[in-house]
Amino acid sequence: MNRVSFVMGATASGKTHFIKEYFNNKDVTILNAYDYQIRIYDEKGYGDSIPIEEQKRCLIIANDRLIKDVIKTVKTGKDIVIENTFFKAKRRISYIDEIRKNGDVKIDVYVMSPGDDLWKSNIKKREFTDDLDYFKSMAENIEFPNPSEGFDAIYEVTDSGCQKRMDEPRPEIVDVARKELQKEAESFHEVIERKEQEKQLLESMNTRPFWHYCEVCGKKEYITAEQAFNNGWDYPPHIGVFGVLSQRTCGDCLITSTLWFRMMQKKREETFDASALTPEEVRFVERVKGEPASLLEEELD
Repeated sequence: MNRVSFVMGATASGKTHFIKEYFNNKDVTILNAYDYQIRIYDEKGYGDSIPIEEQKRCLIIANDRLIKDVIKTVKTGKDIVIENTFFKAKRRISYIDEIRKNGDVKIDVYVMSPGDDLWKSNIKKREFTDDLDYFKSMAENIEFPNPSEGFDAIYEVTDSGCQKRMDEPRPEIVDVARKELQKEAESFHEVIERKEQEKQLLESMNTRPFWHYCEVCGKKEYITAEQAFNNGWDYPPHIGVFGVLSQRTCGDCLITSTLWFRMMQKKREETFDASALTPEEVRFVERVKGEPASLLEEELD
């Protein structure tokens, strides 16, 4: 019977080092969740910054890919070690449920609990700028594994070594976790569906007619993007981006009369006073925020 071992803990708690030492000379496949996350970020084109909601979506995709690789390896009969933070019981349960469906395996988990001195040393080696208190505050969010999650053995890894720790079973956490996972999955699919609809709408704006409003003179025309461009309009998708503030003008008006131009003229140290906007400018900003959907039906005066 092959074995699946989780190695979990906060950042810089020593997971990677423990795996190298403890599983040395053992024929195991080692999978690191962080590697999967980085690959997803790279595929999506994110650099040093990523919106929180996008980050959550990428993590879900990374976890899905990781579990699929775990299942493939389980079916080969080879032992596996999975390195991950695994802070929450529901995340561990989602893995265990899938693993149990696909193979008769032993599943254990090793929880990293280093002392302050060792943790400080790890932080220094990895050249992190945050101090020990920051990483310890992260560790406080860890829900210590419980046998009811489906583990055959649970170990706590301290400076003095591995010690088996099997707390009292808490079967109630399993139902709660599975309900949360179901809600998560539904929400994720809703986001995917909404993004696909948004993508299709944006693509359609290249060929379908929609309302073009000049923010300077108030002119409006129900024309295609190509017609607008040929008539001199400064309007997305040819000029600017839907939903992003820039000029929206007909072929007869200048961008120097637009709100965007006025904002660009502000000195860097000056702040733009939104309360100084006229009612027409407020209406313009709201329209831009609602693009492209706000351009599909005529805006009545």
